[in-house]
Amino acid sequence: MNHYLKWAYAEAANSVAVNHKRFPDRHVSQLYQRVRSRRGHATAVGAVARHLAEATYWVLSRNEPYRDPGVKSVSSTGR
Repeated sequence: MNHYLKWAYAEAANSVAVNHKRFPDRHVSQLYQRVRSRRGHATAVGAVARHLAEATYWVLSRNEPYRDPGVKSVSSTGR
């Protein structure tokens, strides 16, 4: 993996760690909390970074928007 990408995903994961209490319903926040309670902050950040990298791969390979498993989708039709 490109070192710059690895750094960027680690930074994004640290942002999740800092803001996990503000957005507790998000899947990555729940992942961070779950891993942190068992393994600690550093491992939790690594797990979130890996999850973000894998999500990016699937979003780009399928050419579809990201759908957070922890958030209910809202209809775009306005009904």
